[in-house]
Amino acid sequence: DGSASDRFGSAVAIDGNRAIIGAPFDGYGSAYVFNPTSGQELFKLTASNSLANICGGAVDISGNTAIIGARGTFVSGLGINSGAAYLFNVGTGQQLFELNPTDQAAGDQFGHGVAIGGNFAVVGSRFDDDAGSSSGSAYVFNVSTGQQLFKLTASDAAAGDAFGGSVAISGNIAIIGAEDRDDFGSSSGAAYLFDL
Repeated sequence: DGSASDRFGSAVAIDGNRAIIGAPFDGYGSAYVFNPTSGQELFKLTASNSLANICGGAVDISGNTAIIGARGTFVSGLGINSGAAYLFNVGTGQQLFELNPTDQAAGDQFGHGVAIGGNFAVVGSRFDDDAGSSSGSAYVFNVSTGQQLFKLTASDAAAGDAFGGSVAISGNIAIIGAEDRDDFGSSSGAAYLFDL
């Protein structure tokens, strides 16, 4: 059901016999699951939250579970661009959980970066303000329960770092990007490793 300006392909991930492709401007955003062997579309995934926005701007998949970031989501009581992330079963297309951090605020863009591995999901919130405006953070969730486990921040966090703009996970190790960190000049960037 592709159409102009959907931005299908803005985010992609693959694991085993499932591929997921984001289309963040298909309405309020969506993601599609394909069989990479046959090319067959299996499911179109959309968030159950009617306030979800830019859903599919970040995606990842591990085994039978996919995570989809929706950084533009309006969270009731908080406001625009609070953000959200959604876990789906890619075997059934069913939404499992909506993820939101316990200290979320308007403008955080939670869901800008997402990753999943085993029973961990990591979600970046690049405009969170703990160490100054847009210093950024990331959150770790239990995939089986949707429960928040940890909040991750850089030990040397500073305003404008955008920590959490990109995230990845392998086993018990997560890596979090901070593209606007200034150690070697303006926006030279950095990345941080965490033991989950």
